[in-house]
Amino acid sequence: MKRLMLAAISLAAIACSDATTGGGNGRTRVYLTDSPFPFGSISAVNVYIARIEASATTDTTGLNPQSWITIATPERTFNLLDFQGGAATLLGEADLQADQYRAVRVVINTGRSSVIRSDGSEAPVHWPISGDLSLYAIVEQPLAVTPAGAQIVLDFDVGRTFLPDGRGGFYLIPWIRAVNQAATGGITGTVTASSIEGASLPFVNAAVSVYYSGLDDTLADAFLIPVGTSHSDAQGRYAVAFLPPGTYRVVAVDPAFPQRFARVGGVQVTVGHQTRVDLLMTIDTTTGGGTDTTGVDSTGAPSGPVASVTVSPATQTVSVGDSAVAMAFTYNAQNQTLTGRTVTWTVSDSSIVSVTQAAYNWILLRGAKSGSVTLTAKSEGASATANVTVR
Repeated sequence: MKRLMLAAISLAAIACSDATTGGGNGRTRVYLTDSPFPFGSISAVNVYIARIEASATTDTTGLNPQSWITIATPERTFNLLDFQGGAATLLGEADLQADQYRAVRVVINTGRSSVIRSDGSEAPVHWPISGDLSLYAIVEQPLAVTPAGAQIVLDFDVGRTFLPDGRGGFYLIPWIRAVNQAATGGITGTVTASSIEGASLPFVNAAVSVYYSGLDDTLADAFLIPVGTSHSDAQGRYAVAFLPPGTYRVVAVDPAFPQRFARVGGVQVTVGHQTRVDLLMTIDTTTGGGTDTTGVDSTGAPSGPVASVTVSPATQTVSVGDSAVAMAFTYNAQNQTLTGRTVTWTVSDSSIVSVTQAAYNWILLRGAKSGSVTLTAKSEGASATANVTVR
C-alpha cells in the first residue's frame, strides 16, 4: 500500500478528539511515505505532487478558495514505490494557524504522472482529467493543530487507488485517508509456509490486508473494510503502519492461489506500538468441484447469476464534508459470495451526498449538506439499499 505521509512537526499533535488548539501558528512539514505496491510487474508509480492544502471548514466544493491553506508546494514527481514500510521523505513545510482542520487535499498533475512497467513501457492510466486533479483525503477525525507540533499522515493506498482495467492499464480510484501519526500504531510480522519436509519457510509476495473488525470478529472478510495493505518481502516480512488504535483482522493470501491463506483475528493495535503478528499459510480444502447447479464452477469458485445483493454498512452517519465508503456484495441462489460482478450505484439526492468515485463493488461518497439519502446498489437485476445521514 502506498502512503503519502503529511507530517506536521509543529502542526500540533493532530488529536483524535476535539482538543483545544489555542492560539498561534504551528510549523508544518510534509513527508512522503509508502508501503509496497502489490503489482510485481510495475517498477514505478510516478505521481507529480503540485501542492497539499488543508481547510478548517467542511466546505470542499472549491467554491471558497480562501478556506484552503497551502501546507506544501513540492512541484515535483515522486515514485511512490521508493517509500515503503513507513519510510518518509520531506515534501515541504509551512506555518499553520492553530485550529481544527477538517479537510485535506492533495493536488496532483496527471499529465506529469505515470505508471511504468518492469520492461520500461508506460501503462495507460484512465485519468479523470488532464492537468491538475484534487484528491481529497478521508479525515476520520478533525486534525487538531496547536503550536506544540504534530504529524499528519496521508495514507495513500496505491493498491486500491490504481485498479487494473483488465487490458494492461489502470483506473484511478483515489483512496487517501488522513490520520494523526502520533495517535497511530502498526502491525508487523512474517508470513511463512511449511515445506514438504515440514520446515517453516518465508513466503514471498503474499498479499497482506488489515481489516478493522471492532468488537465483532465473526464477520466474513468480505464484510469488513480494509484499512491497510502490504505484501511480504523475500524474507517473508511485512509491515502495515499508521493504523488507528482498535481491533483488527490480518489476512495474507497467495495471489497465484487464493486457497492458500492465513488469517489472525482479534489483533489489538495501540498508539505508539508495533503489534507483532506472524502468519502461517495453509490451504483451504473446504471447497470442491461442481457445476452451476450447485453454485460453483469447475475450480470450486461460486458461480451462477446474481440472486441477491447486500450493502455494507446498512446505515452510517457522516459530517458535512467528510467521506464515506460503502461496499456491495453479490450472492448466487446458494447464498455464496460472487466476485467480479458489475455493480451500479444510485443516490436518492446527490445534493446531500455526492459520489466521489465508484469502481467494482466499492463506492466513495462525500457529505455535501445535512440530510438523509438512500444508496442503492444493483447487479444483474438484484438490488439492495442503505441509508446515509449527513449531519
